[in-house]
Amino acid sequence: MDDIIALARELISIPSPLGNTSQIEEHVAAWLGGVKGAEVNLAPVKGIGNNVVAEVTHDRALPTLLLNGHLDTVEVCRGWTRDPFTPAVEGDRLYGLGSADMKSGVAIAMLMFKRLADSGNVNVVFAGSVDEEGDSSGAFALLDSGLKGDLCLIPEPSGGKIMMGCRGRVVFEVEARGASAHGSRPEEGVNAISEASRFVGEIGKIPLAEHPILGKGSFCVLEMSGGTRTLSVPDSCWLKIDRHYVIGETKDSMLRELAHVGKKMPGGADFDISYWKKRPTPFLEPYITENKGLAAVFAKAVGRAFSYGKSVGDYNTFSKIIPTVVFGPAGTNWHASDEFVSIASVRECVEGYERFAQAISAR
Repeated sequence: MDDIIALARELISIPSPLGNTSQIEEHVAAWLGGVKGAEVNLAPVKGIGNNVVAEVTHDRALPTLLLNGHLDTVEVCRGWTRDPFTPAVEGDRLYGLGSADMKSGVAIAMLMFKRLADSGNVNVVFAGSVDEEGDSSGAFALLDSGLKGDLCLIPEPSGGKIMMGCRGRVVFEVEARGASAHGSRPEEGVNAISEASRFVGEIGKIPLAEHPILGKGSFCVLEMSGGTRTLSVPDSCWLKIDRHYVIGETKDSMLRELAHVGKKMPGGADFDISYWKKRPTPFLEPYITENKGLAAVFAKAVGRAFSYGKSVGDYNTFSKIIPTVVFGPAGTNWHASDEFVSIASVRECVEGYERFAQAISAR
């Protein structure tokens, strides 16, 4: 079992921020190349890096399991009190950038790939994706390549629970257009920044649909820009707005909600509202994985409570074509300083995956 912690430490020690993952791609590919019968490829993702794909096919009649983990991390943020690339163990905590999100999970997926490949009871694919911390370009490239499977397992940090679904996400951009005037006579113009701020207040009043499993959606203003260098009433202001949503809502219905708020604003500004134009991949949709088939086998073998995610990830992408289950360790400070993962929870996850492997062997 110490092999899992040693492998996680190896991966943490390799910097792999979004868009700069070549070193970890090569390391993971070399490790997977040591698995008997594995065919390993670096699959280019334009402008991003390479997905690492390894496959062992025993018999086309057998089910195929897909093990996924993202190889990229966020950038180093301020506030770290230790070297983020020197993994350190303190009690039950393994510190390091990506320790929870998700290099310990990638280590789990790598070891389980070898375990399942050696068993001969299933066909197995390991897909190490890039750009998960960006726009999931790697995951969409895997789908476009024709990747298929009967069950997708992702050891993203899930607190030791089995995540069977997740909300979706859309990003909107809003252009508020006012009218310029001298800054000493603001009443003669329409201040686009002020009106955009009022618009933000109004969207907070939109009733949010509630799903019995996924809960409610949410709004979050991510960016706001506008203003002038001169003493003039700002005549434009741009907003970027995150909208997490649940099954039963649609992109178009949410766009109409925002447009309706913009039309009702009394301050004289015009609001041009659209989907965020710079996203290169489709927005991620909400999903629920049914507790049946191999997903039910996994859930029974692992024996943990179900949960449902608030934010999105590559799992939303894979769920479009493959039943997708997330089961990973507990950790703290993802996307923040002094990130760590619980060593005990990593080992417990490995034990859960091992029980699933045994259940597959008994089928």
